[in-house]
Amino acid sequence: MSNLMNCSDTSRLRSLLTQLLQELGKANNTSAPEEEVDNNDAYMYILLIMIFYGFLAGGLIMAYTRSRNQESKNDPYHLYIESEWAKKTKNMPPALDYQPRGSIESEQLL
Repeated sequence: MSNLMNCSDTSRLRSLLTQLLQELGKANNTSAPEEEVDNNDAYMYILLIMIFYGFLAGGLIMAYTRSRNQESKNDPYHLYIESEWAKKTKNMPPALDYQPRGSIESEQLL
């Protein structure tokens, strides 16, 4: 029973707690600089990911715009529509009776 610590012995308890506090303080002081080094790698990782997604978005935008330009140049459907519209506009009679009117004339008609 002599090996068991008496909880009423405050001086021994206080000395054990102060030793424990000192040991924990030393452990925290030695591990703090290592964490700062690890944080620098996190910034580089985030920057790398942002650059990757930036290039991905830019590439998709450029590919989309190039495909739109190539589609509209020699697409057979668009050429067919242009020729059909050209035929219809040639066959339509000109609008001879159209006369632009000013605001004063339109007010007199009312």
